[in-house]
Amino acid sequence: MQLPSIKEITDKAQNAFKRFPVTLTWAIIGSFYIMYLIDFDSGNKLEEKLDIILTLILGICWHIGSQFFIEQQRQPNKWLWLKGLIIVLLFLFYWHLPGTKDLDNNPVYSIRFFLYFIGGHLFVLFAPFIKFWNKTAFWNYLKSVGLAIVRSALFSGVLYLGLVLALLAIDALFEANIKGERYGQLFVFCLGVVNTWIYLSDFPKQVRHQREIYFERALEVFVKFILIPLVILYVVILYAYGGKILLQWQLPKGWVSYLVTALALLGFLVQVIINPIQKNAKAWTIRNFYPWFYYALLPLIVLLFVAIFRRVADYGITENRYFVLVIAFWILGMALYLLISRNNKLIVLPLSLFGLAILSSFGPWSAFYVSKTSQTNQFKKVYDQVSLNGKMATADEFDQLTSIIDYLEKRNAISELDEITGIAMKEAMQDTVHSRWKKYTYVDTRAVMDSLDITVDPDSNKSPSSYGVHYSLYQNQEQLQLHDISEFSYFSEIHFGDYLHKQLLTERFELDYQTEDHSLKLLNKKNDSSMVEFKLSDFLKDIGKNGTDLSGMPIEKRSLFLENEELKAKVIFTNLSYTVFPKDSLNIHNASAYLLIKTNENAQQD
Repeated sequence: MQLPSIKEITDKAQNAFKRFPVTLTWAIIGSFYIMYLIDFDSGNKLEEKLDIILTLILGICWHIGSQFFIEQQRQPNKWLWLKGLIIVLLFLFYWHLPGTKDLDNNPVYSIRFFLYFIGGHLFVLFAPFIKFWNKTAFWNYLKSVGLAIVRSALFSGVLYLGLVLALLAIDALFEANIKGERYGQLFVFCLGVVNTWIYLSDFPKQVRHQREIYFERALEVFVKFILIPLVILYVVILYAYGGKILLQWQLPKGWVSYLVTALALLGFLVQVIINPIQKNAKAWTIRNFYPWFYYALLPLIVLLFVAIFRRVADYGITENRYFVLVIAFWILGMALYLLISRNNKLIVLPLSLFGLAILSSFGPWSAFYVSKTSQTNQFKKVYDQVSLNGKMATADEFDQLTSIIDYLEKRNAISELDEITGIAMKEAMQDTVHSRWKKYTYVDTRAVMDSLDITVDPDSNKSPSSYGVHYSLYQNQEQLQLHDISEFSYFSEIHFGDYLHKQLLTERFELDYQTEDHSLKLLNKKNDSSMVEFKLSDFLKDIGKNGTDLSGMPIEKRSLFLENEELKAKVIFTNLSYTVFPKDSLNIHNASAYLLIKTNENAQQD
């Protein structure tokens, strides 16, 4: 095999730029802009400019697809306006993105980006054949796309690894102290510029005129001995699982939907690859893949729908379930189309999936609107049931309500629950200590549930297992608050649990934790007498009504206060881990708290 000369490489690079000037200019500007951001020592620059980065990434595939479409028209110059339209749409995408904080916290925008990203790549797969159809030319075009992807990934990957090793060698041998950012910049350059340029450099221009099939032997071997055996393996696993759930008469697990989807996509890929040679292939598995694969797939699609609708019935629709449901209907539609249609066109596969990706990104039928409506209705259903039980929720109901609150708050839709709950849900997330609006990057669902006066039925948390039910409270840095200690004379941070029972506080005070009755005693070190004793068992069982995750609980609910003639003391728990076992026995594994003490001066003098 003759290696290409330098002149041949430069000629191909120049021809690619002349053919795709907008695409390559976009890729070069975008890559160098990201490299510029990486050069800052602070990693915040990339996050601050995430909206621009997403727009730049999105533009490449859409520019490639539009150029492929324009080239195949009889009068390409009349379609040049499409390039301008793509740029306008990309600007609108950038314009609709929020600030960096909302972009990080609200998953709607990242999901919409991935929908348009997938849609752009699907657009590339069928763009030249939107107006003119030829079965053989379409197959050759898909083959060229696949080879171009493999070639560009291989070349740019090898180049990147080679340059990285060169930088490491220079750094080690000459003590050049090369910054770590240079490796990231090199990766962006190889991926954004080199990979894109190589992908476009050898791509045929007149794709609609390639009407002879060039099916390599290696491709047939790959399908026959790797892809089809994988399809058979997945089919066997899924049918075995289907037999199991029929014998045990139980509903399928939600995870099975992903396996059926993967099987269907793999089967469609095999169908596309073998399409031109299937009727004349020597291998029985290739020759009979159609229609037997689709006959085997139909019962599994039923299993897929049962698994999806079970989750939807229990927990409502979220974006993930929406997309799985849409893909399930798409798989069913494509399987029936390929079975029934006598003159089926493979372009229907990427074209229909492209349409679903775009349509599901906006409007009242979108994944976001449908999911928000479904979760709001699900909240109402559970909330009404809890209200009928005197605001006493089971552990599952409590977790479901907090999950929905967190879900809607991340999508800036928490006010949808105002009419259901009868309170302003945004105000329910107000900091009750400092009367400030929630400023954290998460929603304090425990505080919200407290505002709704909903508690957990302690009996629903009891496990029949001897392992009991574990409860935890963790206070991170964002939850740190100022505490008013003006009424107290002493302050100390205390720790106790399984392996820490005593702690010396001052020359006068000592802390003693009794594991037998779970009491916390403050001792007078001079005579070892108990000055005050906190009984923790009832307290821990009571706060357990708020669920197993106690993080975010208001200070007043995680505090204990006692006062006698000698002193008054207050314990504010900051971290807590304990288990409640059957028959109400419990074990405190570890605990951290603030201890505040005020002594009675008169008693001290006596």
